[in-house]
Amino acid sequence: MMAHDSSSSPRPRALSAETTTALRAAVLGHLRRSPEGDEALGGAVARVVAEAREREMRAEELILAFKALYDALPEPGSAAARAEQMRLRERLVTACINAYYGSDLDRSGR
Repeated sequence: MMAHDSSSSPRPRALSAETTTALRAAVLGHLRRSPEGDEALGGAVARVVAEAREREMRAEELILAFKALYDALPEPGSAAARAEQMRLRERLVTACINAYYGSDLDRSGR
């Protein structure tokens, strides 16, 4: 059996520090229920998708970026808050993936 050669695998691309910071601020604002939280979150998702497309990131790399972001967030104090945070993560990942692939469909006319 041959060992896997990880040097031939492409290194995952990451979102820029600026985009990650904007996404983190938007997520925290939404979780804190700030008045501009939903609008900022929508803008952050659009920014993430635009950057991912520009950098030719794979969908898996977007998912890894979201997991890294959520792993770095402060731990919620209650089980309900943790559950809400996880639901938001799942919705954001889904929204980003749909927007990322949806743009392909829009441009191809399908």
